Amino acid sequence: MRFKTLFFVAIALFVVAGSPTYAQNKNTAEWPQFRGPNGTGVAEGSTLPAEFSSTKNLAWKATVPFARSSPVVTADRVFLTASEDDKLITLALDRKTGKLLWRRDVVRARHMPIFKANDAASPSPVSDGKNVYAFFGELGLISYGPDGKERWRVPLGPFNSFYGMGGSPVLAGNTLLMVCDHRNGSFIIAIDARTGKELWKTSRTNFEGYATPAIYKPKDGPAQVIVLGSQSVDAYSLDKGERLWWVMKVGSYPKGVVVVGTDLVYVLAEGGDEPFFPPFDETLKQSDANKDQRIHRDEMASQKEALEHFGWLDANNDGYVDRAEYDFVRNSTTLGHGLTAVRPSGRGDVTSSNVAWRLQKGYPNIPAPLIYQGVMYLMKEGGIVSSLDPVSGQVLKQGRTPDALEEYYASPVAADGKIFLVSASGKVTVLKAGAQWEILKMNDLDEEVWATPAIAGNNLYVRTRNTLYSFGANAK
Repeated sequence: MRFKTLFFVAIALFVVAGSPTYAQNKNTAEWPQFRGPNGTGVAEGSTLPAEFSSTKNLAWKATVPFARSSPVVTADRVFLTASEDDKLITLALDRKTGKLLWRRDVVRARHMPIFKANDAASPSPVSDGKNVYAFFGELGLISYGPDGKERWRVPLGPFNSFYGMGGSPVLAGNTLLMVCDHRNGSFIIAIDARTGKELWKTSRTNFEGYATPAIYKPKDGPAQVIVLGSQSVDAYSLDKGERLWWVMKVGSYPKGVVVVGTDLVYVLAEGGDEPFFPPFDETLKQSDANKDQRIHRDEMASQKEALEHFGWLDANNDGYVDRAEYDFVRNSTTLGHGLTAVRPSGRGDVTSSNVAWRLQKGYPNIPAPLIYQGVMYLMKEGGIVSSLDPVSGQVLKQGRTPDALEEYYASPVAADGKIFLVSASGKVTVLKAGAQWEILKMNDLDEEVWATPAIAGNNLYVRTRNTLYSFGANAK
């Protein structure tokens, strides 16, 4: 039984965009959600250093509890989530100093089995500039005011997702949106951010996914919520949650969000031309020691990687994998794959008419694409960086980050003519933006990084395993 190494990691960090968008915060001095305004990963009007460390261009650093969620930044706060034991934590830090302003803990409502490469607080929070909103898979949605007082909570779940929940909530005006894709009963829900009241809830046929939605505003119509799922990318009406159009065969087990460009949207999902592992009968011959036509967990004991991912196949958690469970996952990995560019228009199934191009070859596992100054960037495991023409999909340049040839969980972000790429061990490679990008500097923070950086004003915020850094030009 062969498992893709991409499933060794769960899903914390995601996405990108260009324009146009709905209710996009034009104040690039703030970074209000995962990957900034509408998930673009881009800030304009900033001046950022190419070189930084714990002693150089350091504005401040703060010790924080561990989580894989990313920081969000308002005019005066930095918000984070974390977990410790039974506690689900939301933190507010002073943006200028890094001083802890408040910490609020809630006890998780239940315990979900979570794969070792995920955690209970991997979704990133979102803020409207004053209040903060967080999602925890073992609780649901919760909102705190500027003083840390709980405003409301919306219980959600329980969820059945072997790799855990990874999508983050987003705001469109006063509407808070959350996508919950899991093995059964997937849905997208809209909440009134002021009151916690449910506005609408729409069921989804998608199975396990880890996507954060993006908001798209057509030139001649109302706003849409675009969601990447396992098998399709779907557009819903923001006001009512009606499914408007969709494109199939885009891949499965997505870990990002739709990239909203000027005339196209871009989606990136997992899969391959061939299934990740052999037919069930072949696996039975290798592993079914007692010949009961099922694979028991104990029969995987000699195959370490397969045993770690056994729960991915064992949908009903009974300790066995039968033919139906096995074939469902095996077939799910052939539902298209790679990077797909889609024209966001029409009604119903527009698969045959609205796909502008596909790139079905080497693509990132977890890091989402980035569109900056008319160029798309892809950051792949092994330190492989590609620049593409977002209109045609043509590869413009491909190369490596020679000092950081490893895994990447953080998605790239950009500002000040620079691209920031953060590796799993905390090496931050800074590129000079452009179709023929160049490496400017590599900075080593010497600590594990899962979170995507934030950019606000003239500061770059990087969360490592135990520390949140704020870097700024000439800070020290």
